[in-house]
Amino acid sequence: MKIETLKLWEGRDDVELTTFLTMPDSFIKNPTPKPAIIVCPGGAYQTCPRHGNEGDPVAMTFAADGYQAFVLEYSVATKTSQENTTFPAQILDLGKAMLTIREHAEAWSVDVDKISIIGFSAGAHLCGMYASTWHEGLLADTFGVEKEVFKPLSALLMYGVLDYVIQDEFTASNQNPMLPDDMNVPVMGAVRPSKEVLEKWSPICHVTKEMPPTFLGAAVDDGMVPSIQSVKMAEKLHMAGVPYELHMFQYGDHGFSLGRNLFEPFREDKAHACAQWVSLAKTFLMHQIAEESTEKERNPFSQ
Repeated sequence: MKIETLKLWEGRDDVELTTFLTMPDSFIKNPTPKPAIIVCPGGAYQTCPRHGNEGDPVAMTFAADGYQAFVLEYSVATKTSQENTTFPAQILDLGKAMLTIREHAEAWSVDVDKISIIGFSAGAHLCGMYASTWHEGLLADTFGVEKEVFKPLSALLMYGVLDYVIQDEFTASNQNPMLPDDMNVPVMGAVRPSKEVLEKWSPICHVTKEMPPTFLGAAVDDGMVPSIQSVKMAEKLHMAGVPYELHMFQYGDHGFSLGRNLFEPFREDKAHACAQWVSLAKTFLMHQIAEESTEKERNPFSQ
């Protein structure tokens, strides 16, 4: 496996893209390019730990199934200056990652039409914003290329902040003392942003038919990000006619990542039911990558 870390912006050390590549054997002529997935860890936009349970382990589980996987460490408050932290800076980070992968597609054996994104918590917010706004012009105007090159094949949003109005009300009520009072500052530049600003940076408010097929996963007992946001996001996707799957697990709380016990991930008996999202997500992705793999039974109740 080829593991390499690249700086995405000239003159900056805070935004990095790490590769987890399985390169074709030298004796294989004209190898088939592989689908790719970009992993965006969580961290409330305060941190973005690549080596945590939402970074490298996630990338490697997809790499093990034949994906060319990447982990994006995007702009966060503890590593980045304020002017480079406020949204939409992180959307540009992800757009830059997408362009970088496309530029190295031949060397990295990547199918540029099959690049998906997956995010956890704040990373899911980033992926949700990216997936719902890739076509609006920000990325195309910033990088001077056609907007179509930024469209992901699909987006996987795990226990994400998808509606900042709901999230801000939850945070303001101090229902979880672990939530920092200033968590909105890195994203929106204010402790208590206006409703207009909250909606501006809420993926749920940007859903259109242009959004790629979306996979949603969350735990009902999430004590940090109310999981109703995933339910409402599914409703929005449904109304817009966007293909989606929603998987709500009874237990898992926040940050369950691969669903394994954080301290003893090798203990199969300590795996949570929410660990099932991994196989569900891989099947979902397969259906986007190879439509012929989808079983579409005739609905006996339709005309």
